[in-house]
Amino acid sequence: MKINLNQCVFFIVSSSLLLTACGSGQSNQSQVEEKPIQDNVLYQVYYQAPNISNDITNDFFEITKYSIQNNEINFTKSHNQPLDQVILTETKILEKGTLQPNIIKRISSTQWTYERTPELKQNLSFELVKLDGEKVFDRLLPGYRENIDLTSHLDTRLDQDLIKFYQNYKDSVFPKDSYCYRLKETQWNQSFLESELVFSTFSFFDEQKQQILSRYNNLGEDKRYFKFLDTQWHGYNLISLDNLETGETQSLLGNRDNQAADTQFSSNLLWSVNKNLAYEKSHLYSGGDTPIDLWMMQNQRLKIAKLEKGCFAFNTQAINAVKKLNLINWKQGDSSDVGQFLGTRTWVSRISE
Repeated sequence: MKINLNQCVFFIVSSSLLLTACGSGQSNQSQVEEKPIQDNVLYQVYYQAPNISNDITNDFFEITKYSIQNNEINFTKSHNQPLDQVILTETKILEKGTLQPNIIKRISSTQWTYERTPELKQNLSFELVKLDGEKVFDRLLPGYRENIDLTSHLDTRLDQDLIKFYQNYKDSVFPKDSYCYRLKETQWNQSFLESELVFSTFSFFDEQKQQILSRYNNLGEDKRYFKFLDTQWHGYNLISLDNLETGETQSLLGNRDNQAADTQFSSNLLWSVNKNLAYEKSHLYSGGDTPIDLWMMQNQRLKIAKLEKGCFAFNTQAINAVKKLNLINWKQGDSSDVGQFLGTRTWVSRISE
């Protein structure tokens, strides 16, 4: 059996973390800034945890500065970058080599647009959240204080920058006029898929379609949280099982010879941080006490904390306070890559048995 799992996660990364902060330090209610603010520069903070499988043996932090000119952020590396896969929409085929503008446009302080191509645009909705008096550690690493052991085996751990941050700066706070951009909603103007269009003679579309359909039919009461798409685009068979609350998808592409190809499907459904958060809280992992169960529970608690307190970017006042924590080696991030700005990470997993 082979099942292709395609998942595109917005700013939540499997082995790393796009660090941002928001919320009220004395309660769970965020203080939302109502007056319009037009920054000429934004900053993102990024934490990379050790990941032996990817040859990352030491953790590190990054700060990336993005300049805004004429209400646009241009990315020199990504601007007019050619597509390395074919993109299909319901009505159009974008071939490999098609140039991608990859421009972020600011419509207002809280409304932005990402233009990947003239046909594909994504709306991004934010809220501005005050950070005055908030603890920097808890806003950069939401959930870590409560869910990560930061006091044991200090000499043998690989995450030495994380430990150094906690030991020296766990009580440092943001100064007045610090705030961040919290991502509230995203939505593409139309659904699309990306694929190499390489079809395997050993992978049968009908067989895998039945497995995905069976999963959908066995969801029980949770079926209302999902949408099953079964259609044809440009002569190809397309199926996708979309979680309406989290934006996660499981999709598959087939040709006329019943062969299957890996594909990444992106829906035009609205993603909302509040809906995603409510779904996670109502679907808490309830496994046993094995190491994998404990790891799954910890990961979900961190995900919930990031959904509650995560933000997309900081203003200058907030980032200046972060830079003053000078025992940490704050590396300079790459501002020329739109992927790093959006925090998107996409992976394709193939499960075989």
